[in-house]
Amino acid sequence: MKSKKFMRLLWRFFILISICSVFLFQEASAENIKQLRDGKSVYFFKMGTLAPDGVGWASLIKKMINAEIVKLTNGEVIFDWYYGGTMGDDLDIIAKMRNGQLQGGGFSGWGMAMACPNMAIMELPLLFNNYNEVEYVYSKIRPRLNKWFEKNGYHLLCLVEQDFDLLYSVKHELKTPQDLKKSRILTWYGQLEEAALKALGASPLPVRVPEVASSVRTGVVDAFVSPAIWAIGTQMYTVMKYINPLRIRYSPAGIVVTTRAWNQLPKELQAAIDKYAFSIEKEFRQKVRESNEKCYKAMIKFGMKETKMTSAELDVFKERLFPVWDKFVGKFYSKDDLAEIKKFLAEYRANH
Repeated sequence: MKSKKFMRLLWRFFILISICSVFLFQEASAENIKQLRDGKSVYFFKMGTLAPDGVGWASLIKKMINAEIVKLTNGEVIFDWYYGGTMGDDLDIIAKMRNGQLQGGGFSGWGMAMACPNMAIMELPLLFNNYNEVEYVYSKIRPRLNKWFEKNGYHLLCLVEQDFDLLYSVKHELKTPQDLKKSRILTWYGQLEEAALKALGASPLPVRVPEVASSVRTGVVDAFVSPAIWAIGTQMYTVMKYINPLRIRYSPAGIVVTTRAWNQLPKELQAAIDKYAFSIEKEFRQKVRESNEKCYKAMIKFGMKETKMTSAELDVFKERLFPVWDKFVGKFYSKDDLAEIKKFLAEYRANH
């Protein structure tokens, strides 16, 4: 009995120590946000992203986010970015945000859904037909997105996008379930992407983003889903031979920081940054779209063959992919949220 009592006390002691360690670590992490640099006190956010330096997303972050926030806050807030996956993929970046190594990140749609599972509702296959539909839905739910992220311990600083994702292949065109079945298509975007590819007849192979390029070049995989700018930034366009412009999935993206770090800022700085970031979201998304369009045209000019689907082939994709929407109800998003998104789209389509 004494032995059991001792073990219970020891177990409680270890639990108490663990709780205290977490609390102390969080406090230490929070304190590190405020630093002394060149004799001036600043709030310093270390940020990670998969976006390759020098193109697309990364160049927009430098011009529209970093420089403007420094100017807006008179140098009191600095975002220091690690581009090109130097801090790992989205999964790694989120882990480093949780343990205090990073304070935030620029995320792909996959990362957005990992940080805030509700965001998966925006990434359903063939949900949107065009950008106007996306913007209409955002106009209806944008404030709600902030609350979704806050519930998960994050602050959504700026809602941007990855754009619509397309299908790429080395060996043959991808326009029927039979084509997908004989492809070695990779998946990196989580459960929703995997379920969608399987619904189309594929047997997707999980590959972490840092290994995608080598996996394609060595023939481990021969097809993938991504926006045009990623195919250019990673040089995958030099390997791929076919591109299907079907907008198979809309991928939101965003700049996200931990609430633990965000709450270190004075309220007036928070308000100023939020106001500015919100004001440039739509412009940021538009510039991403323009970059992707240029990249798409460049790949066609380089020699990639554009796959054209018939209406009958598209109907087969819809028939297989639409049921995927219901598969994740209750897991990532609610039945009511899905019904509401469908209602908004029906409203828009009825008037346009």
